[in-house]
Formats: sequence, structure tokens, C-alpha cells
Amino acid sequence: MITDIIKIKGDGKGSDEALTATEKAAKYNDLTGKEAIRLRLLTEELIGMFHGIAGGNGDADFWIEENNKEYKIHMKAEVEMNQEVRKEFLSLSRTGENAAAKGFMGKLRDRISIALMPAPEAGMIQRSIPIGYMAMGCPESYEHTAAFLWTLQDYKNSLDKADKEDNEEAWDELEKSIVANIADDVQVSVKGSVVDVAIIKKF
Repeated sequence: MITDIIKIKGDGKGSDEALTATEKAAKYNDLTGKEAIRLRLLTEELIGMFHGIAGGNGDADFWIEENNKEYKIHMKAEVEMNQEVRKEFLSLSRTGENAAAKGFMGKLRDRISIALMPAPEAGMIQRSIPIGYMAMGCPESYEHTAAFLWTLQDYKNSLDKADKEDNEEAWDELEKSIVANIADDVQVSVKGSVVDVAIIKKF
């Protein structure tokens, strides 16, 4: 089962249609009320992250794939990083602080935003801003691959292998995150200005 592709605008138009499509997808395989709520929560989180990245600019394609009660909630968008966001990150890179990123989804959103920038700027910001363990989950660093790739499973596996005392904050953020607690995986790809995010949930 694949839903229709729904266009979500930068101003939020289309979000209600995406939520309606999510509810219909839940009914397709007779999910329980609790399962349907979880699927809707994941859609809401994904839409919220897109708006945080796009900042009101750009449109996204939203759709859901389902196979044997494994749901993949997709959002794909071409986002041109605007000058305001660039200036903010460049300013943060000079101070070495990233106060804007709050919690797991906030840091993932910022990680994606940095990957959308031109390689020289992205490299400078990554070296200057402490993004902590969010750098984990990538098969290679952004500078050495044609696309930025990140998965929640790789991120968790990396945290498991690291010193527990050094990553308490990262685990605490995961425990408090709706997405990290509900989703089975999150897969992120950024190539040029195109962002492709899939949240995976099995029932």
C-alpha cells in the first residue's frame, strides 16, 4: 500500500491532508487506536521537523508506504538554505556554541540544516559547533561522501559502543524523544539541496 503523494507547503498548507492520509493508512490494516495515535504522532513530528528546516521556504512531498504492517512515513523536499539560517549557523560557528538545538529532534534538524549548506561552509560549521554524538549515525563524514547519510539505528549502535558516562545527555535526549521511543528507525539522506527523510514503524 502506498498513499497518494501530498504536497506540504512551507506555510503549512497540506499538513492536515497528510494527517488525514496517515489516519487512513492506519485503518488500512486495522491498526488499534493506540497504534494509530503513534503513527499520527510520528507524522506530526516529521512535519514539524520539515518546517524547522525549511523555515517557511520550499515544499515537501509526503507519502506513506506500508508492507506487512511496516509503515514508512516519507518526506522529501528541495530546500534552499536561506541567508538568515546561514548567518545564524555561521555566527554560531564563530562562538562555538549551538544553543538553538534543543533535544534529539532539534539536533537532528540542525544536523540536516548544516548538511544542506555548501560543502566549505558545512565543513567549517561542523568543525566549530559541538554537535556531540549527533555526528554518529553516518557511514562517513559529510566531507567524504556525495550525500549526507544518517540513521537512528546506526546512531544508537554508536552510542552503545561509546563510553556511557560521556554520552548520558545523548541517551537522556533519546529517552525524552517521541520519535526515538516510537520509531523503529529514522533514515535521512541529503544530496545537494534535496532532503529525504523516512520514519519507519513496525506494528
